Amino acid sequence: MMTKKQTRLPKPVDSAPDATVDDDQNMRVLHEAIVGAFGLPQGKLFVSVKGDPSLRETVALRPRQESRMDAEAGKVLETCEWLLRKTGCHGIYIGFNSSEVRTESVFNPFNYEIHDAIALIQPGYVERHFVRVPYQKKMEIISRVRNMVQTGPMREYLPPHWCELMDEQRENWKPMAKKDIKQVAQSLNRLRGIEGFYLRNAAISLSQGIVRASFNCDGTYIVAADYFPQFVEENTP
Repeated sequence: MMTKKQTRLPKPVDSAPDATVDDDQNMRVLHEAIVGAFGLPQGKLFVSVKGDPSLRETVALRPRQESRMDAEAGKVLETCEWLLRKTGCHGIYIGFNSSEVRTESVFNPFNYEIHDAIALIQPGYVERHFVRVPYQKKMEIISRVRNMVQTGPMREYLPPHWCELMDEQRENWKPMAKKDIKQVAQSLNRLRGIEGFYLRNAAISLSQGIVRASFNCDGTYIVAADYFPQFVEENTP
């Protein structure tokens, strides 16, 4: 728990009295957002978000329709797992209903790519569109770029409590462990197979160490990656 203290804010241009901010600012930044700039709220393994009530109430009237991806879901998830472990891909979104796979790469960090799930598993596709990088090297690149941005010229725009929180986050950063990727990816297929309330889409972030899962009832869960397999075990038949 953070200790009580006060931090001096920059003096406004109009020379108004100095403002002060204490740990309340930090705690609000850490806890107000569903998932904020610093990840899941402290002390939480997961958070849930309820969506449109009309969708929850009509789930039984909307039977599941097999998507193009469902017949090949095992291969698609194996490929997504491989991309996260072996290439520059650090974030991935899997749309079971839309049969799309969206990826984010360290080679172009401000863009994302969208791939057809069935095309993704065709021979030669991933070799053309993705670049192999050792997992540890990828994590080092993420750490280095984050450090460069947060401690470089842009730092002057950060309020004091953000500087404090970002410095602490960099020091204690623990990305998703490579060994956890396979089990997390396999767990998604299990959620897709639930009768009645099934997975619609999911996203995995290595840098944040979280998994986002949205269901046909319009509910969403954001779960710590290292807890996700246990979360699935506890919430499936």
